[in-house]
Amino acid sequence: MFRKKDPIACALTSLDRRDFAGAERAFCELLDRPGTAVQRAFLLNKRGVARIGLERRELARADFADALEALPGYAPALTNLGNLLLEDGDLPGAIARYERAIANDREYHVAHLNLAVAYKRQGRIADSVRALRDAQRLERASLSTFWRRARPR
Repeated sequence: MFRKKDPIACALTSLDRRDFAGAERAFCELLDRPGTAVQRAFLLNKRGVARIGLERRELARADFADALEALPGYAPALTNLGNLLLEDGDLPGAIARYERAIANDREYHVAHLNLAVAYKRQGRIADSVRALRDAQRLERASLSTFWRRARPR
């Protein structure tokens, strides 16, 4: 007997395959369902990522802001807002979002990595190197934890 695939997994697969239109539709459908604040923030953030792929930056920005309304301090949404600011050339704004993301989730290595990029563009090389090292350390720790959990016992 075949089971239906998890709709969140299907939406994430569409996003991974760069089927941004399919991912956007799937995340819209998922957002129509009831869920927790954490689930809502996650889905809004992912829909925002799909909308970036569709070059709908303002809709993406609104999704990231809505994710933060659902879950204040949500590091992925703060980081994605920082990315938009970085692309716009607003280095102080991007750095502020990345630093806020890190303050809310010290383990979110993506924010550390993006902070390193922003610091480098600002000419703050020592700060950039420090943030990059933090990102690498956190990513290694995350992968190590994943493999320990995935190992058969």
